[in-house]
Amino acid sequence: MTALTERPLPAAGPDGVNPSRARPAVRALYTRPALTAGDLGAPLLVLPDGHSGAGSLPGAVHLSDVRRTVNRWSGLGIGGVKVFVLGHDRDIAATAAVSADNLMVQAVSAIGAAAPDLAVTTEVCGCSWTSSGECVLRTRAEDIDLDATYRLMGEMAVQHAEAGADVVSPTAMLDGSVRAVRAALDDGGFRDVGVNPNLAIHTTLYGPFKALMATDPATGHRRGLQLEPGRAQRDAVVQARRWIVEGADSLTLQPVMTAVDVLVRLRADQEAPLVAYSTSGEWPALRQLGSEGMTEYLAMLRRAGADHVLTFAAEQVATYLERNPG
Repeated sequence: MTALTERPLPAAGPDGVNPSRARPAVRALYTRPALTAGDLGAPLLVLPDGHSGAGSLPGAVHLSDVRRTVNRWSGLGIGGVKVFVLGHDRDIAATAAVSADNLMVQAVSAIGAAAPDLAVTTEVCGCSWTSSGECVLRTRAEDIDLDATYRLMGEMAVQHAEAGADVVSPTAMLDGSVRAVRAALDDGGFRDVGVNPNLAIHTTLYGPFKALMATDPATGHRRGLQLEPGRAQRDAVVQARRWIVEGADSLTLQPVMTAVDVLVRLRADQEAPLVAYSTSGEWPALRQLGSEGMTEYLAMLRRAGADHVLTFAAEQVATYLERNPG
């Protein structure tokens, strides 16, 4: 008897056509959409009214344009939005990050009023609010002040939840921060607000965002709060497991264009939802692909394991999908 592994593959039809692919009705029976607008999230970069940077990246808008923008995105079926704001009244303690009615609070409230079905995620980090542009607070000796940084992140998370955020995203990869944010939300009565920390790989692909939002540190760099590219596959898995133990509900990998291998590795290791973030530095390359090419790229990220794709191409791709169903 011929061993199972030695049996020849079944032949196609006499004209070389595979029946499972030949007829539209059969293809439709077996096929699922590679990508839908609901799989997409859009970064919303909120600037004070009058700021000259509006329009420099997709989703970079003045506060007064937030309602119109998210209403349009919701109408296209886009599933979520991640909110970043240009911090104001910066000081060494990031005081304005938790001031009443700051730009983040106003933006989240505006989204809730205009597009209540959108899932709203907010950035929880000091970099938009410290005068140094750093993610963390420091002691007089210039060491990281862990207690003060954890307290700031927790207060920001609760404030964002009160404004209407569904998920908060501790951005800096500071061990202990997810636990602190989760505890603050629970103590504040927001047990149903998710925590989505970053798995951020050091890269130049954050450049346009950092320039627009003024989040580059005044001195030094963030490599101690990011993954090293040469070790990203292994270290991302290790950090993801730590985040889950600390209380994370989902995880964001960024950037994804140069880290699809990391995404595949994470998907094999993790059951938690994974967000693939196509960062600002990827946008110029995506723009060259055109709408169809962008759609193919984002569909590939879904196949590679992303549950949700955060991308500056969200509106363009959602529009393409609406015009080209199936």
